[in-house]
Amino acid sequence: MALLNELKNKINAYSTEKYEIEATTIVPSTDYSRLTFGNKGLTSDFSFLFVDIRQSSQLHDVYGFKTAAKIYQSFHEINVRVIASNQGTIRAFDGDRAMGVFAGDFKNGNAVMAGLQIQWAIRNILNPTLGTTIKCGGGIDYGTTLITKVGRGRNSENQDLVWIGKASNHASHLANEANNSIIISTASFNKLHDSRKIYDGREMWTSKIITLKNGTKVNCYESGWGWVIN
Repeated sequence: MALLNELKNKINAYSTEKYEIEATTIVPSTDYSRLTFGNKGLTSDFSFLFVDIRQSSQLHDVYGFKTAAKIYQSFHEINVRVIASNQGTIRAFDGDRAMGVFAGDFKNGNAVMAGLQIQWAIRNILNPTLGTTIKCGGGIDYGTTLITKVGRGRNSENQDLVWIGKASNHASHLANEANNSIIISTASFNKLHDSRKIYDGREMWTSKIITLKNGTKVNCYESGWGWVIN
């Protein structure tokens, strides 16, 4: 009965208490003091970059467990360092997938640069070094997002942030559709500086229409380019 009463009390509190929303200019972490449990959230415009490995479920069959582990470690080492170097922050790992979040005036350009550099690093560092031929896909979108904290207080192993809004969800879906490429939303593309659209007189992006798993058709832009890391 203790568990039943606990659940009833908690759900009732969520249902009846007023929800408070504050604006933020940073990408918060789970221990950010302004973001507490209960009916409270932070909101801002963010750019989201999702990157994941294609056909990752076959890695251990093809390469064995030890090499598969090296691939995952190398893949996420690239994600963490490249995203950080472009003023982004990793806010989720899920096996073969990472989510980077970008804030500030240059969030779209930074997210796109990170995605292109990750592609380059996979092709030119990870694959040649480990003798693999893995491919990854990336998806990017931006928009207003509400961040809330979920889980249990005073237990760091059972709490996380939830990112509520179209941008994070859409970026995740776009990443699913990309194969050895980056797919970005039309909104993100329209915010890009020409230096992220054209290189040496050549267009880096191709307009396309994709159908998501839920049947929705969306206009977006895809690039198979990588951006050299110096």
